[in-house]
Amino acid sequence: MTTSAIKRLFKAVPHSQNTMRFVGGCVRDAFIGKPVQDIDLATSYKPEEIIKFLKKADIKVIPTGLTHGTVMAVLEGEGFEITTLRRDEETDGRRAVVVFTDNWEEDAARRDFTFNALYLKENGEIYDPWGGIEDLKQGVVRFIGDADRRIQEDYLRLLRYFRFYARFAKHAPDDKTLKALTDNKKGLEKISGERIHSELLRLLKNKAPLKSLEIMAQTGILEVVTYQKDLNPSILKLLTLEQEIGLTPCPLTRLYTLINYDPQKLDRIIKSYKFSNKESKWLYQLQSMIQDDSAKDIRLRLHFQGKDLTRAWFTAALSKGNDLPLDLLKTIDNWQYRPFPVTGQDLMKQGFKEGPEIGKELKKQELDWVLKRPLA
Repeated sequence: MTTSAIKRLFKAVPHSQNTMRFVGGCVRDAFIGKPVQDIDLATSYKPEEIIKFLKKADIKVIPTGLTHGTVMAVLEGEGFEITTLRRDEETDGRRAVVVFTDNWEEDAARRDFTFNALYLKENGEIYDPWGGIEDLKQGVVRFIGDADRRIQEDYLRLLRYFRFYARFAKHAPDDKTLKALTDNKKGLEKISGERIHSELLRLLKNKAPLKSLEIMAQTGILEVVTYQKDLNPSILKLLTLEQEIGLTPCPLTRLYTLINYDPQKLDRIIKSYKFSNKESKWLYQLQSMIQDDSAKDIRLRLHFQGKDLTRAWFTAALSKGNDLPLDLLKTIDNWQYRPFPVTGQDLMKQGFKEGPEIGKELKKQELDWVLKRPLA
C-alpha cells in the first residue's frame, strides 16, 4: 500500500487526499497486521473522470465494470480496482442497481460488515463510520445496520458471514443475527452456482472453520448449501487431525468429508455449483480412491494418482475410520515421482508385436516396476 505504483496512482488523481481512499479488505487486513492481497480503492469521482485522469498520467486503464462504477488501473504489472462511491437504488437478493454519489457515508452504508466499511487515506487517516475497528478488536462479525436488510440485498452475504466468522470471531452471534441468518437461508437458492462455489471453498479454506460449520448446521444453512443436515463424526475427526499433524487445509477434501462421502450429494454439488473440470475430476478420483480397498499398496496410489490426491485420500480415509498408520503421511510427503522407463518401442525390440499385446505388457511391467520401488 506504499509502493511506487500506488504513489503514482494517487498522484494521478486530483486532490486525492480527499477524493480517493483505500477501502475494504486491504484496510481491514493492514490494520490487523495480515498480508494484504488485492488493493481496492474508492473515489468520489465518476468513472469517466477517473479514466481521463489515468490516461493523462499515461496509466493503463481497463473499464472492467462501468455500470457498477469500477475501472482497473494497471501499473508495474499490478491491477488496482477503483470504484466510484455509490448507493443501491434497487436490489433483488442477487444484484443491485446502483446510483453514483460523492457521499462516503452512503457508500459505507451499502456494504456488508462493519470491518469491510473501512476507508484509508494515503496519509494514514482512517474513516470508520460503523465502528469496524472496534468490532475487529473485539472479534465481532456485525452486519451494517439491519441484518435482514443487508442479507436480502445479496443473499450470498449469508455465506460471507460464515467465512468472516471463521476468520475473525471470538464470540457467538447474538440472537438477532442468528435469527436473520436462519430466516433468510432460502434466499441462497436464488444465488448463482458459481458464486456459491467460490464462497463455499473460501470458507472451507479457513484454518478453523468448525464454529462456522456448527452454526450453519444449527441454522439449517448447511443443509441448504451442501444437502448435509448435520456435522458427521468424520469432518470433526478430519479438522482435529489437521490440527494435530499440522496439515495445510484442502477445501475439496473437507467438502467431500463434510458430505459424509455421499456420491449423490457430491454429484449434486458439482453440478449445482459449476465446479471446474479439474475440480470435478479431482473429487471423483478422490471418491473412487475412498471406495477402493484401503489396503492397496501406497506406491500404486502415489505413482498413478500423485502426492496431492494420495494425501487427500489418506486424510479422508483416516477420518472415515480406516485403520491406517500415521507414518504413511511422511512416506507420501517424501515420495518422488519417476516416469516408468520402458516404452512400447523397447518391447518391440524384445519381440512383442505392435497392438493390444504391447499395451497389456506395458501395464503389467509398470505395475511390477512400481511395486518394486523402495518407499523411502
